[in-house]
Amino acid sequence: MPQALRRFAPVLALFAISFPLWYLGMTWRGGSGLLDHSPIDQHALQARAWLAGRLDLDRVPPSLEIAHFEGRAFNSFPPTPSLVELPLVAAFGRRTPNGLAMYGFWLAALCAMQHVLQRRGMPPVHAGALALAFVFGTNVYASCVRANVWGWGQGLGFCLAVLGLSRVIDNKGCGWRGPGPGYLLLALAVGCRPFYLFMAPLFVALDGKTGRGDVKLAARDAVLWMAPFGAALAAFNFARFGNPLEFGHNYLAWAQALPGGIFDLRYVGRNLFHATLRLPEWVPGGDPVLAFDPWGTAFWLNNTIFLFALRALVREPLDPWVRATAALALTLTWSGLLLHETNGFRQFGYRFLIDLLPTGFALLALTARRFTPAMAAAFAWSLAVNLYGLATWKEMPRPL
Repeated sequence: MPQALRRFAPVLALFAISFPLWYLGMTWRGGSGLLDHSPIDQHALQARAWLAGRLDLDRVPPSLEIAHFEGRAFNSFPPTPSLVELPLVAAFGRRTPNGLAMYGFWLAALCAMQHVLQRRGMPPVHAGALALAFVFGTNVYASCVRANVWGWGQGLGFCLAVLGLSRVIDNKGCGWRGPGPGYLLLALAVGCRPFYLFMAPLFVALDGKTGRGDVKLAARDAVLWMAPFGAALAAFNFARFGNPLEFGHNYLAWAQALPGGIFDLRYVGRNLFHATLRLPEWVPGGDPVLAFDPWGTAFWLNNTIFLFALRALVREPLDPWVRATAALALTLTWSGLLLHETNGFRQFGYRFLIDLLPTGFALLALTARRFTPAMAAAFAWSLAVNLYGLATWKEMPRPL
């Protein structure tokens, strides 16, 4: 095999497997083809507004979740996906090929995961299989195969966090070749899903313990590389809502009707049950006959690889600082998600788990040396469940 082809063989293999799976899932989910555009497209609307020189939206389709504040309408979702949509809207108009763009980020994340795993000694085939398990054997596949507003936020956030991890794990470089851009990628992930901020201590620990060996230097770089985009997010929120921490969800109609607000302890019991114990139900004569609850179904049904990450956190040898910061990221993120009123409503499986997967990948990257038969069986099971969901539900599960 020529040297150039050998060098790109892992990428070509990942593409050969992942592209057909993405395309199949996208069409089963109701997509229209290679240039599919999801009509649930608040980020495309936001990008079009920016190109017109305004922060608010010039039109408000009644089918979309839009925040209303002081007589104006705003996109209520964090803006990093809108930045990606900006050149797409400039080139294609509102009907951007955002599904294909989402797949491009998937492929980049897959390549980054394989590279990290190989760098840590895992054989190429094993590394590729584990990388694929984190996309197609998780809710990333079931939830983000079309770039609707939720898929964009969670899918892009997952990819950016994983790409950031690939820059801080085992990186002894400096400047643009060092871990610094990894912190910038994490900041961009925060602009997709704010809970990714809880991964910052883990990034610092990974940088200090697996890379440059200087935690103080890692903490300094985390601030220097993350602060500019963080300040831009705060300024963006302040310009729209007068509050640097407000992205707009509190000004959605359904949110304002909640007596306890979007985040409240009263939701935890219900959400925890759905996230960990809720099973699908057999409905004779139903369509479909196996019904998944849109409030959430036990995460381990279609995110089985995450169980191996939790085991690694508890059982595998890890640097104490890495273990502590990974546990902190998982605890703070999952606690915040369980406080959320919707629990990821209008979902197949439990889509909020996507926000925990990058931390799970970091744990397995540090501890796994091969893709075991148990992992392969878990991947096959979760992939089959996800394919069932994509084939059965076009936009969302039926309420039970």
